[in-house]
Amino acid sequence: MRLSLIALIPLTAFFCVVHARSDYTHEAREHIDELATRAFEVLADLSTRDLVNELEDRLQRRAATYPTYHCLACGEYFFKAESANAHGRKENHKRADGWTKDGKDVTFPVT
Repeated sequence: MRLSLIALIPLTAFFCVVHARSDYTHEAREHIDELATRAFEVLADLSTRDLVNELEDRLQRRAATYPTYHCLACGEYFFKAESANAHGRKENHKRADGWTKDGKDVTFPVT
């Protein structure tokens, strides 16, 4: 039996294509399951109370770094003076005693 080089080229190309199309979904699913299990193990060590306390601490720190403007007429809060002033002009909430900044009374327009 004689095989020529010309006959081997398509056969080699066919085997290359078959090998390249192998299915890696099983390995990928195992890897994702492993990552999810690791993440769950980390969170399993924390109690709900610990998570809530950490979130409260972070929210308090975040609120302390930004000034908050409070419109007493409608009860809305703003973190920028520009948006608070725009709200006051649009809704006609311009009363002198109608605004607070970080809990202290301020006059309109707020700065």
